[in-house]
Amino acid sequence: MDINFLKKVILFKQLSDEEIEIFAQKLKELHVKEGNTIIKENEDSDKLFILYNGEVSISKKITMINEEEQINKTLSTLSGSDHQFFGEIGLLGFMKGTANVFARTDCTLYTINQKSFLEICDKHPGIGFKILLEISRKLSRLLEKMNEDILKLTTALIYALK
Repeated sequence: MDINFLKKVILFKQLSDEEIEIFAQKLKELHVKEGNTIIKENEDSDKLFILYNGEVSISKKITMINEEEQINKTLSTLSGSDHQFFGEIGLLGFMKGTANVFARTDCTLYTINQKSFLEICDKHPGIGFKILLEISRKLSRLLEKMNEDILKLTTALIYALK
């Protein structure tokens, strides 16, 4: 486990080196080959993923007007050098994936499931609190961006219908 890498991940920005070490003990290393799916939209997941190296794409299925045709719209691309995490909603319970995540290249990820995370929270509530606070911040930023996007789309639709 690359502790120096983990220290740069925003999820751990409030943790001390000792707390990161405790969390790292529960992380599992996962290797995913290029083109393989990591998270499937609308399927249950209970895992958080930290991208150590490689590149992933996050996409969402969009239903077209005729409701039979669907396309995958890429929302973002993450690189291991970005020190990013995803799938955080899975730690909150068995939740359906809100997007598809697939490996654009061979990837190495660190992952933790909800059971292991709750064990950390039980034994080290301070660590759990700090991690949940960072997850809440990320979800708040995503919700804020989504609200802005909805406002833009609504405005565009109003002008298109005039």
